[in-house]
Amino acid sequence: MVSNRLFFLLGGPAFDTIAEEFVPAAGGRSAFIVLLLFSGFKKEYLPEYIQPWIKRGVSRYHVVVPREDGAIDSDIVLAKIREATGVFIGGGPTLAYHKLYATEPIKTAIRECYYKGVPIAGMSAGALIAPDICVVGLGEKDNVSLEIVDGLGLISNIIIAPHFTERNGLSPMLKAMTQTKIRTGWGIDEPACAVFENGQFIKALGKSIYEITMSDLKSRTYKILEHPAK
Repeated sequence: MVSNRLFFLLGGPAFDTIAEEFVPAAGGRSAFIVLLLFSGFKKEYLPEYIQPWIKRGVSRYHVVVPREDGAIDSDIVLAKIREATGVFIGGGPTLAYHKLYATEPIKTAIRECYYKGVPIAGMSAGALIAPDICVVGLGEKDNVSLEIVDGLGLISNIIIAPHFTERNGLSPMLKAMTQTKIRTGWGIDEPACAVFENGQFIKALGKSIYEITMSDLKSRTYKILEHPAK
């Protein structure tokens, strides 16, 4: 049976922690990891992503940084994604990532990878675009309005809220759950990583993950369950 794994994380402190499980899932020393970034990405931050892989024996990876105009060569990116044994979607502006990677033709290529057992990791914006519903604005520093758009569809009936306790994410999460009628949300802080397998949460890495369940959408009656890191 194919195992479909998702890794949702926040911030640099989680990179080494997630690599302990993401790299073996991607094939260990034989892995070929594709890293998807945005056009404003500062390349001096690239070692934060790739050094944990290299430390674990990975020598093959491909980094996608769009041109200044935000465009990518879709044919090249599609070919690399189809070859990948692991896909890592980085952090940055959510709408930029959504436009690049949660729309066709890249969306279908990522989904095909996932459903054939290729592990997918998403950091911040990368995590936000992964479910079937993406809530743009969750996890932002400012009190911005929320925008509901279609996500990659790698997991259903959940909402991801990055920077959950650091940025007082409970209230906007409850608002998003009410708007989308999705009753389960997952709050992720910067050193943490949530691991899902075949659509089900299996563990927290680095720091606790918060599961928010809303029993009544109208009154916003909810409970929070903390999942300690393993």
